[in-house]
This record gives sequence, C-alpha cells and structure tokens, in this order.
Amino acid sequence: MKSVEHLKKIPLFQSIPEGELLRLDENLKSVSVTKGEIIISEGEVGDCLYIIRRGRVKVVADVKDVDEPVVLSFLGAGDYFGEMALITGEPRSATVVAEQDCSLYEVKKKNFDDLVMNNPAISLSLTHMLSQRLNLSNKARERSERYYKNRITPHGNLAEVDLIKLLKYAEENSLTGQIRLNYNEKEACFIYSKGQLDKLEFDSKEEDEAMDEILDWTGGTFTIEPSVFKLPKETEEVAGPEKVLEDSLIINMFERYIKEKFSSLIKFAGARTIQVALNKSYFKFEKYFDVTSDIRIAVEPKCSVTMQAIDGWTDKHTLFLAVLMRDVIEALGRDLLGMDFWKFQATDKEINRFLENSQFYIYYEQAIDFIRE
Repeated sequence: MKSVEHLKKIPLFQSIPEGELLRLDENLKSVSVTKGEIIISEGEVGDCLYIIRRGRVKVVADVKDVDEPVVLSFLGAGDYFGEMALITGEPRSATVVAEQDCSLYEVKKKNFDDLVMNNPAISLSLTHMLSQRLNLSNKARERSERYYKNRITPHGNLAEVDLIKLLKYAEENSLTGQIRLNYNEKEACFIYSKGQLDKLEFDSKEEDEAMDEILDWTGGTFTIEPSVFKLPKETEEVAGPEKVLEDSLIINMFERYIKEKFSSLIKFAGARTIQVALNKSYFKFEKYFDVTSDIRIAVEPKCSVTMQAIDGWTDKHTLFLAVLMRDVIEALGRDLLGMDFWKFQATDKEINRFLENSQFYIYYEQAIDFIRE
C-alpha cells in the first residue's frame, strides 16, 4: 500500500481509480541505481518505463555532427521516462543516466498498455509531459526533423530511375518543392510549384543547356523534397488581416473534414478504440512535429476538433494531419474488418477540392512509407 500512496502523489496517476493503482502496484518492481549508472541506452529495445521515486536523472541523445551527447532534460521525483519505446515499438530514442543515487519503479509494457487502455485520461498527462520535454531542446528537434525527412522523402539512384519519368512524377503528383540531383560533386535543382516547373538551377546555366548536360549523366542520386521541409526564415513578417482570414478559412475546412471522417470512423470502431489509436499516434509523431499542440482531436465522450495557428497555418500542419489520420486508419485496419470500405475523401465537393489543392491527399498517400517502416 505504501507504493499506492506514493503513486497517488504523482501527476501521471492522479486521475487513476484506486482499484487500478492497486493492480498496478502488484506488478511494480522497485529498482535502485547508483550515481553515474546508465538506466536505459539509446537504440536498445524498450520493454518497460520507469517512474522516479527519489533522485534525479539526465536524459541525453547522440546528434550527428556533434561530438558530445546533447542533454535533453533532467528529471526528478514524480517524473517518468521510457514510455516512447512502449508506445511506438521503436528502439529507445535517448540514454538516461543517474545524476544521483535513485529509487525507481519499473512498469512493464503489458501493465502500461492495460493502464492506457483502461484510463484514457492518463494519455492527456503523457501528452502534456511529452510536449514539455520536446520544447527543452531545439537541437533534438532538428535531429528529429532530419530523421523524418530522410524517411518520408523519396530518394534513390539515377541509374535505376529514368530522369524523364522522375520529372513526370513531380508533375502528376502536383509537387510543390524541389527535386535535387547529385552527380560527381555536381548538383542540380528542379523547383516546382503545384506540379509546374518554376526553375532549373544548375551551375548558372540556361535551362536548355543545363537540361542537355543533366540528361547525359550516367549515374548519381536524387531526392524529392516537398516544400514542407524548408526551414522558416529567421525574420517573419507580421501576419496582416488577409493572412489571418485565410488561416481561419483553412482551419474551418480542416475542422469540417476531420469531424466528418472521425464521426464516420466511430461507426466502424467505437469512440474508445479510436481514442486509444489517436493517443498512440500523437505520442508517436510529436517528436517529429512542433505543431501538434495546435491540433487537438478527441472522440470520447464525443467528437471534438480544436485547431489554431498562432504563427500562421503551414504545410507542417497539413502534413501532420495527414500522417496522424493515416496512422490511425492503419492501426484500425489491422484489428477491424470493413475498414477497406472506409473512404478518406470528404463527401463535400468543396472540401475535397480544398484538400486536393492543399496537397493533403498527396501527403496522406506518402505517409504510408514512413508509418509502415
């Protein structure tokens, strides 16, 4: 019972009924670690999370081109760590080292999954805590965005892909962004806007001359980069009334679409099942997007959608919505019959045109490559 009384004082468990805490208590394992000891290591498979009863730990991660590990945060009594590996099934994303002698509770994956399934409120606490941690390190976010970009952007070898077909792909898929080609230390860049070639940049040459030379390349690599991955300018202009109005209309369209589709999903799976899938998707992708707090979707006890864009609506908002929707659909499709008959397009023609023009459907299709890896 002593551990139950301690758990009640931890914010993560304050909304959990005592009966659930008693069941969790039966499966808790007390762990003691000494100062300097590595508790979990980046890259290893995670089968448990830890709750700090006493002491302090340091969370660090390796970052490319940085000699020393980057310190992401420090955690103390009442905090927890290791939950991301349980939610996503991916290896540990950071290393945690004891800064002091520590007393911990260990929670195994099965017990954690049961706790989340039976207590949706715990997901909100996890989301809030995760958001706080993500905001502590810009370097960690930059690493995550590079990682996401590498996994979702199409890339390959020019020896295996015909260049003309590659450019045709950009046109047919209404690409807004660029195709980068690299060959023998030379780089060419095809810049597109909604499938139309705006500019070909190569060695300050005219486009016809540049194209003739590029077509003679016998190898090299290509990368397709949607504009969503362009870094924002250091100095942004203040949004005027027209921009605010435009963002309001965009948000309204997306809210109408999301409400329609999640309301229809409830008929297939029920609100509770969808809410669990949503919670897991938020956990899974918050490390890649810094806009998740602008978009909140809930279906239990009733479907509600809240969106905002304090700094203006961007392609990242659109991409996050598409990835979130696709991940939820894939999760439901693994467990439910009939999902093959569910359509992700809107029933309203006006909304459908808007989604097509905003590249939402393209992002939705591309997201499967990332989700299924």
